[in-house]
Amino acid sequence: MHVLIAGCGDVGNVLAALLLQEGHVVYGLKRDTSTLPAGVDAIPADLTKPSTLTDLPGDIDRLVFMPTPASRDQAAYEAIFIEGWENLWAGLKKEPLRTLMVSSTAVFGESGGAIVNEETRPGPTGFNGKVLLKMEQLAAACTDQLVSVRFSGIYGPGRDRLIRLARSEGLKVQQTPPYFTNRIHRDDAAAVLMHLLQTEEPESLYLATDDLPAPRYEVIEWLAKEQGSPGPIGVTEIHASRGKRVSNQKLRDSGFRMTYPDYREGYGSVLEQGKKIEGPK
Repeated sequence: MHVLIAGCGDVGNVLAALLLQEGHVVYGLKRDTSTLPAGVDAIPADLTKPSTLTDLPGDIDRLVFMPTPASRDQAAYEAIFIEGWENLWAGLKKEPLRTLMVSSTAVFGESGGAIVNEETRPGPTGFNGKVLLKMEQLAAACTDQLVSVRFSGIYGPGRDRLIRLARSEGLKVQQTPPYFTNRIHRDDAAAVLMHLLQTEEPESLYLATDDLPAPRYEVIEWLAKEQGSPGPIGVTEIHASRGKRVSNQKLRDSGFRMTYPDYREGYGSVLEQGKKIEGPK
């Protein structure tokens, strides 16, 4: 395969390494290519600037579209996910045999704690979900070789916001009713994309998340205890959102298995890596 990873950041770098290990050609497109793994053919370009996309390689037969917005506001999302997609597609020399579109479970509006899957109708409430759903629809109008992958929250090395939050003293967290959260480890996220690049006849849509949706209070309490902190203060918010429980059944039916099937396995690995970096005290 000759794979273009458009927006080759944290997850993209792990995916690139997996592809290179199997002898595939990998192109990494991003503004600053200095962080790309060795062996990746760098394409310094800006998806929001069409003039930087006029000389893309002609042998690209697989595309993974996974850019990151410059900031968390609607204008930045539209610039990279809508205009960026249109600019990139216009710059390709030929249509790829397969395009993976990295999206988000934010396209679902469920807030009552129910299970959502690929059959659940999207109903985004935030600008991020609305823009990403529009991106999926634009891409589907461009190619019938599209596989959209809606990821839940990605965590892993360097993505330690919740780990740090769990150490906070006097932290109040909704405990009743439970607010369900969903996540996937960075390495599993990359492995999902690798799997879907290699699957012979993939479906057009997958939800990518670990095997265990979990109440936010439960996750933070576990992280606090693992770090020797007292844990959060549970509060009751009768009319608060209960989140959603994202199902990965279709992904598992395709033969994929998580290395980190739940938050304990995944965050446990992240915490252990952190201890090794810090060294003995």
